[in-house]
Amino acid sequence: MPRARAEHSRPGWTRLHPADARAYWMASKIPSDQFLLYCFDSGSDDLDSVVARLYERSGRIEVLRRRITDVACGLDYPRWTEAGPRSDAISVHRTTSTWSECLDAIAASFTRQVDPRLSVWHLHLYPNITDAPGGTALVAVLQLSHAAADGTLSARTARDLFGTHPLPPASACTEPPAVFEAASTIVAAATVPLRLAQMVRGGVRARHDALSLGRGTDSGEIPPPAHSRALTALDVPPTGRTSVRTIVLPKSDLRSGGTTITTFVLTAISVALQRLLGDGPDLAAEVTLARDARADARNNFGNVGVGLFPAEPDIRTRSRLVSAELAARRARANHPLSEAARASQDAVEAHVPAFLAEWGVAQFDPTAAPPTVTGNTVVSSVSRGAADLTLGGGSVRFTAGFPALSPAMSLTHGVHGIGDTVTVGITSNSAAVPDPDLYEALLRDALDDVRHALA
Repeated sequence: MPRARAEHSRPGWTRLHPADARAYWMASKIPSDQFLLYCFDSGSDDLDSVVARLYERSGRIEVLRRRITDVACGLDYPRWTEAGPRSDAISVHRTTSTWSECLDAIAASFTRQVDPRLSVWHLHLYPNITDAPGGTALVAVLQLSHAAADGTLSARTARDLFGTHPLPPASACTEPPAVFEAASTIVAAATVPLRLAQMVRGGVRARHDALSLGRGTDSGEIPPPAHSRALTALDVPPTGRTSVRTIVLPKSDLRSGGTTITTFVLTAISVALQRLLGDGPDLAAEVTLARDARADARNNFGNVGVGLFPAEPDIRTRSRLVSAELAARRARANHPLSEAARASQDAVEAHVPAFLAEWGVAQFDPTAAPPTVTGNTVVSSVSRGAADLTLGGGSVRFTAGFPALSPAMSLTHGVHGIGDTVTVGITSNSAAVPDPDLYEALLRDALDDVRHALA
């Protein structure tokens, strides 16, 4: 977890941090909206009052009150501006009645990304899902632009939306005056030469810090980076049907042998993938690590490669190897040399003129297959706090998440906990996983096998 988190509570309009701007621009090439599922016990049937309450709370939540405004000619980074009240941000899907239909509807909604220039969020409500895990339920899925929040901030946003704690009063919605827009654009254009000079000067510092990181790696002071893996049948574009599945478990089931939940699930994924793909491939997972919050940045995370050691036949030993690998990746990411290198690189990027940064993103070709990958699947693990959320009078039962697929990865995993429950969310595409029910069964069996091996 990051050690600090900016509150993002400044009123008015602010410039997007370069990391958030990249997420905004890249979304046009690789859909990246987050879908946060919360399953609640069935409560009141008065959905109109439930929706009205959600709109009222959303107007008090800073993240949900923003939209993105582009700057003419790319002379400056896009800006966060106030989004006025909307009456179309919540959809109630009354015709969906079963859990499988609900999951299919969620997967289908992946193709309908939000337009953050209008609104960064959309909420889907599925009432009276008869056979949800634990019984009839009201399911809420918060769809959120990744430019607006990373996994940690999005979980906090959902907590504000579904919580009962008081929120600050909504401020009046104001648009920047036209004279401000014009003056800001003129200043941005005039400072381009200065930005270029600062970028070059910062590049010298970034080069120095990168060399220091390399020397620390060579000397053994800092663990080496993970090596890349060869492509597998999973590392293909998601050109077929996308599906989502969930495995809901008590948190106590994932703590056998004193291992962490993330290591436990990584080990189970290793076993399941080996059974899916057969022996042979040297597999790894791309694991998301939260990082210290940067000023004004809403995305503060990085991905690291963690080996899954499918060649190790003993599950207990395999789990220890995965744990040691994950610890090494975290040690490297959090080492002062790595933090210094990231900070200096961030400083360089802060001075890159917006039109150059946007041009760089535009050069990315999502159809080009990479020669190797950091991981053959993604595992994103986030704790969403205490189980004290309610909706329509019903208490939260569990929560799930579904990391986006990419042109080189058609299977991802989300590990999300709330209270005493953890859910493993599976997102797959038929191009890589023709039978999502089979893979769900393989992963369920693997979770049981890891539990028994570590007991």
